Amino acid sequence: MAQVKKAEVRDAILDAAFQLFSEKDYASTTIAQIARAAGVSQGNIYVYFASKLDILWAVMSPWLYRQVELLDLELARIPDPHTRVERLLLAIWGEIPDADNNLAVNLVQGLALSKPGDSYSRDLLRFLELRLTRMLRDCLPPERWHLLQEDDALAHLVFMAFDGFVLGARVKGRSDRLAQTARLTASMILGVPGPVPPAGVQRQEAVINKDV
Repeated sequence: MAQVKKAEVRDAILDAAFQLFSEKDYASTTIAQIARAAGVSQGNIYVYFASKLDILWAVMSPWLYRQVELLDLELARIPDPHTRVERLLLAIWGEIPDADNNLAVNLVQGLALSKPGDSYSRDLLRFLELRLTRMLRDCLPPERWHLLQEDDALAHLVFMAFDGFVLGARVKGRSDRLAQTARLTASMILGVPGPVPPAGVQRQEAVINKDV
């Protein structure tokens, strides 16, 4: 007879996984550790999830949805298009990779460690790309909308860069050149130069770039 699934047991597994992924990371966390932290048997884990990768997706999906929802609400309050695009990129490439003790690195690790036979849904990436395309469209003048027509390719590029910034944040913290990179990228997307940063910021970036 099939075992009856309980919502509270599933939630306990996800809570335990979230805590372990935040404190350690995906690669260093085992199913046995998740089961122990959740107060269930290791075998019971597989009643609810097919694999550790399946658990990861169940943890990361609502977390990323929440990050994007909060960012979207913030962007709606920014009237200047260049400032809005720049803020969007700073969040995706800097703040989200830093959030919850670099939790996003687990997503990169999960993909890197997955095998050809492992199945995972692309729904999360498609949601993020579609949402980002819509957010960018709200910032661009109609004559620049053609940049967003190729199957969300621009949004896909932003999220490919996201993976790199996540790994960089894991190894050495947030990039010192992130603000400059976001400003330059926003200018290229919009086709116009952005506002000039304050003199102190310009001097600081010049020193950073010289050191790098």
